[in-house]
Amino acid sequence: MSAHLDQLAFKFFKLFAQYESTLKENGFFKSDKSGNVFVDWDRFANEIVGKNFKTELGHLAPAAAYILDQPPKKQIIDDGRVVWADVSATDKSVQILFGHICRVRNNLFHGAKFNGTWFDPERSEELLNYSLVVLECFRTKAGVDGY
Repeated sequence: MSAHLDQLAFKFFKLFAQYESTLKENGFFKSDKSGNVFVDWDRFANEIVGKNFKTELGHLAPAAAYILDQPPKKQIIDDGRVVWADVSATDKSVQILFGHICRVRNNLFHGAKFNGTWFDPERSEELLNYSLVVLECFRTKAGVDGY
């Protein structure tokens, strides 16, 4: 399973990076006081994908439902230690969906899900697969070229 997850993670990172590049090129960015640039995922979700995202996903809507119902955990500091915390699953908006997909990326990229071996490989596979389904579905709408 490890080699499969490695390939899945590569595919996810590649598509996610293409999204980020394309969205910034198309004006979906913001900056902080220091001038650091960030993709404006909320604006993209609202203006391009829209609130009817489940309808647009059609038979693929269970992918979004899974992510919204069982969102990726986040890391927090508890008594001086980094620990996993549950994330609320009450908001089912398009902004929250893409926020969760960004957290999947962050958890992987910052090493929280992989440190030599995959942490919770079954769950990681589900989150990667379902995130890819959503990103692939809206790729054309976002202006992201094929990969």
